Amino acid sequence: MFALILREMRTRLGDRRMGVFWVLFEPAAQVALMIYIFSAFRGGTLLGMDYPIYLLMGMIPFFLIRNIALGIMESVGANQGLFAYPNIKPFDTFVARLVVECAISSCVFILMLAVLGWFFGYHVQIAKPIQWFAWLVVGVILAFALGIVLCVVVKHFPNSKIFIRMSFMVVYILSGILYPIWVLPPDIFKILKLNPFFHIVDGLREAGIAYYPITAGISFQYPLSISLVLLFLALALYRSQRRELISI
Repeated sequence: MFALILREMRTRLGDRRMGVFWVLFEPAAQVALMIYIFSAFRGGTLLGMDYPIYLLMGMIPFFLIRNIALGIMESVGANQGLFAYPNIKPFDTFVARLVVECAISSCVFILMLAVLGWFFGYHVQIAKPIQWFAWLVVGVILAFALGIVLCVVVKHFPNSKIFIRMSFMVVYILSGILYPIWVLPPDIFKILKLNPFFHIVDGLREAGIAYYPITAGISFQYPLSISLVLLFLALALYRSQRRELISI
């Protein structure tokens, strides 16, 4: 497993001399650009909260969830040659991708918090760290389970990969990343709260930002239930399809 993790990390870093820098800089630059654009339009604060921190608390966790799901989706195809070794299973590649994405996103998150705190003077301390971590774990479980399901789907329908990647752009918009959810009309809110990512993003912000307004209808139990049910179904699907996954 450790060798797989190192292999995945080396794949992400590539053969570039500054591979580590670019792996961390590219997502950080994307987040910084979005923070600059939306802060310029909306101003520096939102109900007394620093808007860059508001965006950061939603964007980095969502990118982590998205990258885990998409990374696991493509893990079998990227490591097809390794399955000739009997001690390497597709599930091992799932876990390796999970660890690598968590490590990279953690570094990016810490880097962005450090920059916003030290250079721009924002308050970057997480208000409720245990609660915040619990929300993040739910998001990671959901991403892990979703990635396994998508891996099986892509194996049987290779052309669906493009559609799946595009669909995450829609999910990004519908998860309340860029806008405060408490300004949504009630009818729109009722529809969007069916999306478990909607709850996870707002829960992370509520736990991460002091004085963040609590919105009625946001539940920890709902995304947790969805994540556990999907994880059970994903593991059952993997067990039934594990031989097909390694077939060429």
